[in-house]
Amino acid sequence: MTFKEKLIGAARKNNSWLCVGLDPDLSQIPEHLGHDIDAILKFNRAVIEATCDLVCAYKPNGAFYESLGSQGWELLIETAKSIPENIPLILDFKRGDIGNTAKMYARSAFEIIGADAVTVSPYMGTDSFQPFLDYVDKGVFVLCLTSNPSAFELQKKIVLLENPPSAEWMTPQAKARTFAEFFGASTTDLYLLVASLVPEWNKNDNVGLVVGATVVSELEAVRKKVGGEIPILIPGVGAQGGDLERSVDAGSNGRAELAIINIARGVIYAGGQEKNFRQKIRAAAENYRAQIMDAATRKIKYSAGR
Repeated sequence: MTFKEKLIGAARKNNSWLCVGLDPDLSQIPEHLGHDIDAILKFNRAVIEATCDLVCAYKPNGAFYESLGSQGWELLIETAKSIPENIPLILDFKRGDIGNTAKMYARSAFEIIGADAVTVSPYMGTDSFQPFLDYVDKGVFVLCLTSNPSAFELQKKIVLLENPPSAEWMTPQAKARTFAEFFGASTTDLYLLVASLVPEWNKNDNVGLVVGATVVSELEAVRKKVGGEIPILIPGVGAQGGDLERSVDAGSNGRAELAIINIARGVIYAGGQEKNFRQKIRAAAENYRAQIMDAATRKIKYSAGR
């Protein structure tokens, strides 16, 4: 089974496009679980048990495990083993390096940790993540436009297209009658250039993109650029202020699918320090799932009525 098949299967079975981020911080998990690595594993397993019928995927961020040293790697591996077989694990590592190094990163993610998909950075070029793409049954989510405040410093810069229109466009009979029109046809934003390269990368039908929920108009532009069969991982709802309903509408395809709404803190810390934290985590996940699927239903009804 490919990653995409597993993702769609889980989403349809659980009627959910909610992805829960497994980003545990020892200072925030319930104190009665303890104060060591075992406490974090107990917490992760409690989150998974409380939500595994409500999600389409889980997404642990590698930094929360790497920061714990060698024990953190074991924690990540054990957490991966705790996820039900039918639910995909998206490993948020944002890897990208020269080919031989990338090959080792890919082996670590897919063969050691057991991830179903991983996030990568495209800014060193295709060979820096080709080893991930070569795992044909695994998913590769390429950073396109992220939700952090300074993303615009690079990702929204205007770049010249490799094959811009010729100077003929500036003649009186041309399509571009002004320099502004010619400039618009000759350039694009860097994040849209990344999106335009998806067909080149997606020979194994295993590529997705990462686009933040805090940039909804750009998310809509990316979905339009890549078409309806590419999964888009959408962080930034909740603590970062992204709009959930608009993100579902802009990021999903015509069937209101393949928009993976990732929420971490809003779910996993919903129980605070309370003894019944599992129930509150589940309630939070149920609430987010309901909002996501309500938005998806509205999109389908609106599309059908047009």
